[in-house]
Amino acid sequence: MKRSLVLAILTIFLVLGCKKNEQHRFDYPEIPNTSVVEEHYGISYTNAFSNLEKINDSSIVQWFKEQDSITESYFDATPQYREVYAYYDSLENKEKDPARRIFYNESGATFYLSRAKDKRNLLYRQEKGSSSQLLYDPKVYKDGSYDIAYYKPSYNGKYVAMAMEKEGHFFDELLILDCEAKKTIGEPIVNTKPKKAGGYVWAPDNKCISFIAYPNYGEDHNDRNSYTALYCLDNLDGTAKSIFKDGKNGVHLNQEYYPVPMFRSSQSNFMFIYAGNASDFWDSYYIPIEDYKAGRYSWKKLYSSDDMIFHDWGTERDGKYYFKRLHEDNIELCMVDLEDADFEHPKVLYSGKGEDQLSGFKVTRDNIYYTVSTNGIASVLYRYMENTEDVPIELPAAAGEITFDYRSPYKNDLWVSLSGWTSNPKDYYLDPETGKFEFVKLGMWPDFPEFSNIISEVVEVTSHDGTKIPLSIVRRKDHAFDKESMGIITAYGAYGISETPWFHSPIADFVHQGNIYASAHVRGGGEKGPKWHEAGMKSSKANSWKDLNACSQFLIDNGYIHPKRLGLTVSSAGGITGGMAVNERPDLYGVFTGFVPNLNVIRTEYMEGFDDSDTAFEFGSIKEKESYQDLLRMDPVVNLSKDKEYPSTLMIIGFNDYLIPPSGPGKYTALLQSYNMANDKPYLLDVKFDAEHEIDWVEDYAKMLFFTKTELEKRH
Repeated sequence: MKRSLVLAILTIFLVLGCKKNEQHRFDYPEIPNTSVVEEHYGISYTNAFSNLEKINDSSIVQWFKEQDSITESYFDATPQYREVYAYYDSLENKEKDPARRIFYNESGATFYLSRAKDKRNLLYRQEKGSSSQLLYDPKVYKDGSYDIAYYKPSYNGKYVAMAMEKEGHFFDELLILDCEAKKTIGEPIVNTKPKKAGGYVWAPDNKCISFIAYPNYGEDHNDRNSYTALYCLDNLDGTAKSIFKDGKNGVHLNQEYYPVPMFRSSQSNFMFIYAGNASDFWDSYYIPIEDYKAGRYSWKKLYSSDDMIFHDWGTERDGKYYFKRLHEDNIELCMVDLEDADFEHPKVLYSGKGEDQLSGFKVTRDNIYYTVSTNGIASVLYRYMENTEDVPIELPAAAGEITFDYRSPYKNDLWVSLSGWTSNPKDYYLDPETGKFEFVKLGMWPDFPEFSNIISEVVEVTSHDGTKIPLSIVRRKDHAFDKESMGIITAYGAYGISETPWFHSPIADFVHQGNIYASAHVRGGGEKGPKWHEAGMKSSKANSWKDLNACSQFLIDNGYIHPKRLGLTVSSAGGITGGMAVNERPDLYGVFTGFVPNLNVIRTEYMEGFDDSDTAFEFGSIKEKESYQDLLRMDPVVNLSKDKEYPSTLMIIGFNDYLIPPSGPGKYTALLQSYNMANDKPYLLDVKFDAEHEIDWVEDYAKMLFFTKTELEKRH
């Protein structure tokens, strides 16, 4: 049955290919191009379609709706798209009742979310091997339209803090669940968004939670001036107490930073606050647990961003603080005693070297584990040994990325998740006594034996300045290097985020059909450490898209794909990398697609209600001349040219995106439509009016893949 379905999908694309010479015309909606010349430091640029920045104007909303209608018509005009979508949906939802967002609680219980139709139920197992029990069904909350967006159990497992989300609402509602009664208690807190930043953090006494709260939770979802709040079980009246806020108790916090609270366990000796922002290094504050219990919130600076300590929280155990820092271009695992913390001269437990750098670590009661990543693509697991050489731990499978989970720094339980390009992640429990791995079935992702013919390889591509760029290529074992297949390449290249190996069944199906999927690990990411990141920031940003174009050219020159059948897909900040790659070399790409892409980066600071602190840190600010010039050079909208021929384009956006204004993809699409006088290519804008900065891994990818294949089939 499954084989027949695969053949049916292949037939669909063959039929579409037979129509590749047919002409299509698009009746794009008209809108005035209100162009405004902006000038700073004597340097000007044209802000084309500036009227699209008025996203609350009814006429602008109508234009976006008409664009979305044309896009939907593109997919609805071919009934095969629905079959493709249904097939991808069957792949992604292969298991009947998946356990997701598993939380191994300090009490010994295991909590998880399980999908029931379109909602997520909260369940738990009291101990290993016991049967699961339903704790909470979100349909019972209010009008039944809410879902569980996030949750965090107390250390003793008696309570759960839950964030309830509703489509179209920016902020979530915080509820406290009594696990014994299986009922919520008290009044909800309405100004939280834990998935955006900070989560919920239980105090060691299991009586209070801390979280990031926002002063404005109305229609204007301004999330500046956030503060750390405390909400306690003895006063669940729907209001929370501020304990860390700019201007109080000696705290000075940038209005666009997020004060992230942190306790690690019921035995924590200190409470920590981290000033979250877009940089790799954050300021940290702390108070002893005795001060917290007494309500004395006289915060002390633990370390500053200048100490080059990475922002992955660190771990406190028995008064010692374990952390990652950058030292002489290498990432080190370090430890200090908090009674006399000397962050300039910590005890170094491991130091990276060259392409092999520290990735993650976990501190348990009796052990310290850490992972070393080569170019951000291949990982090895080690156990730290105090007086001898560290021990590499043999993994049950090769891993592109290794992530950890545990109950507490005071427990020995450790779970290891192994990820790669060619199969779904697999979770294993590492027995601390035997050192052996036990496969974990709870929450296991489905296997796809039909894709067993897929392999991955890593090559190095020489970029414009001689720098070697890692390029991951996913292909069939028997891939025919005859330049007839299609390819999709992706890149990100921002914020020091590595494009680590991951598996997605629709992508695997695309490759299974004889095509190529490639990930360019361009500068601006974190694959080779902070210096790799810095080499793709601000004035060096051009390296990101030049690296991408070099990798795309490599695929063509080495016969991986047909010279005219390469698609490019990007997301979020990767829109700058992808948009400028297309601007510079539109001839390389037959299709360009983007998920919530940043395509008009220079305009973020001009627009109210959008977080520009991350943008200013990573790309630059119009408040500084050099930065302003950098932004001009990297802005895809500003650098579009009516004299170039651009590839077929599909942009998928959330109209309620709080990070990237929808006007950017809107302007980009409007300009492409106005430039293409022959009206012979689709330049489409798919607008999800209730969505934020998010990707639907089935529907959005189904559209991207269908659009890419349909349009590339026309190129020969």
